[in-house]
Amino acid sequence: MRSKKAAIELSMTTIVVVVLSLTLLIMGFVLVRSVMCSSINLVTDIGAKSKDQVNKLFGATGGEVECFGDGDPVAIFPGRANYIQCIISAKQEAKYSFDYKVNEAFTNIPEDTVKRWVIMDFNQNIAPGDEESKAIAQINLPEEAPEGDIVLDVEVKKDGSLVSTKRLKFEVTRVGLVRSALC
Repeated sequence: MRSKKAAIELSMTTIVVVVLSLTLLIMGFVLVRSVMCSSINLVTDIGAKSKDQVNKLFGATGGEVECFGDGDPVAIFPGRANYIQCIISAKQEAKYSFDYKVNEAFTNIPEDTVKRWVIMDFNQNIAPGDEESKAIAQINLPEEAPEGDIVLDVEVKKDGSLVSTKRLKFEVTRVGLVRSALC
């Protein structure tokens, strides 16, 4: 009789230890995942912001309209909404609008496909001192989008007259293995 009671106590203790161990293991995975995602995003943000600061310090920027993707190609990811951001430094209040054409010489994805993905409908009044980043367009890449380069020639108009043209470069790429597994 005594051995049966000891066996039941031992098996109950084993079950409790296993349940607690699994709980702690799962909590550890969640903690590691959140730390890794945060650090990956932090490194990406720091890299982008430090590059912007270097450009500001050395005078690489400073035009009336500066857009993300004007220099090196920007990575955009399938299955997500990707936004084209621009900063408009208006000297006086004016209505700014943007229009684009797919540059077929540098784009290796068919033009009609790119046109289905890009939504550009920006037509807003911008006041002096409003140097907050504006989303001028959205690139909606489907999950099955092929990898490749997209180059857009963007015309910037102020009150209907052409102010500047920008060549914006984007690279359709898959999310890295670590990032896709964790985040």
